[in-house]
Amino acid sequence: MRVVVFARHPSGGIRTYFSYVYGDKAQSDNTFSLVTPESESLQALVEPLSNVEIADQSTESLAMLLIALLKQVMKARPGLVHSHGFTAGLVAALPLWLFRIPHVITTHDVFMHEHFHGRFGILKKRIMARLFSLADMINPVGEDAASNFIDTFPDLGSRGRVKGIRNGIKAESFLVDSVRDLRNEAGIPSDALVLGFFGRFMAQKGFGLLVDAVERLNQEGIGKPVHVCCFGWGGFIREEQADIRSRGMESFFHFFPATDLMAEAIRGVDVVVMPSRWEACPLLPMEVMVSGRPLIASNCIGMKEVVADSPAIIFDAGSLDGLLEKIRLFGANQNAFQLDSDRFRQEAALRFDVSQTSSKLMRLFNDVLTKPESSR
Repeated sequence: MRVVVFARHPSGGIRTYFSYVYGDKAQSDNTFSLVTPESESLQALVEPLSNVEIADQSTESLAMLLIALLKQVMKARPGLVHSHGFTAGLVAALPLWLFRIPHVITTHDVFMHEHFHGRFGILKKRIMARLFSLADMINPVGEDAASNFIDTFPDLGSRGRVKGIRNGIKAESFLVDSVRDLRNEAGIPSDALVLGFFGRFMAQKGFGLLVDAVERLNQEGIGKPVHVCCFGWGGFIREEQADIRSRGMESFFHFFPATDLMAEAIRGVDVVVMPSRWEACPLLPMEVMVSGRPLIASNCIGMKEVVADSPAIIFDAGSLDGLLEKIRLFGANQNAFQLDSDRFRQEAALRFDVSQTSSKLMRLFNDVLTKPESSR
């Protein structure tokens, strides 16, 4: 089956989804034609995949992207269109419904209360609900995200139009034993506690909370010095680095360029910290647990689904005292937490492998395609 894929912002989790899910053997009988904004990095990402192609790359203009999508739909006559993200799904919903083309929207984020505040909040929500209802299926990337969507648009949930499928990773890529020597690369003292931060420098990811925690711990001067190895991109990285310099803490934070060898980088720190304020269904905690490193994570939406019944060390989202407590706890019991993480690797690999995500997506596609047209 040919599937036309439509995305407005093919970065982060969406890019990884293209590679992991579409590239899995469960999707080998499908051909995916991507319609996205121009991106050389996306081209490089999908090039190794025999069943994924860049069909059309346009500007980020919504109008131009929609025109590119409709041209591709008319040319390819796909069995289904798979949109990614709220914006892409909403923009494509009406024209695809008019053309009677089956349409699945995979959402990679959650709605927060502030999304519908203000003078036009209620109207915005009603318009979104109507457009979402035109799609055959809304597919959030996790059960937390699905519950959030149903809470936001309960009518769609009651009509069976929302089906969550938990995200996944290529587990075998993280079952490695090699370790990147980040201490040596960054000149970190041998007696230091090394935390890892991987991700975008956005308020959502809680990097500022981690900076506050490291400042407090190093000011206290109790126990080991605390250093952070940062592998991130985008967002407000320059502002965060300026803030760290203004506090005189630049010697404790070490910024590294992006790497394709994530498992080795993860294994190069003592513990990965994820102080997120919200997530949809994050891949990083899966990668960390399969890599066999301890994880300190918030209990925010999306995160708590992934870390449930695991050795992850959990604190209340947004709580500086909670984060400080868990870092201190880890520092005092590092060997025990590492042993628990080593023991959990194989179970994590089975739990989070992308083959489950891909197979469930294939079943969802089939359910949509076999649904009577009159019920679409």
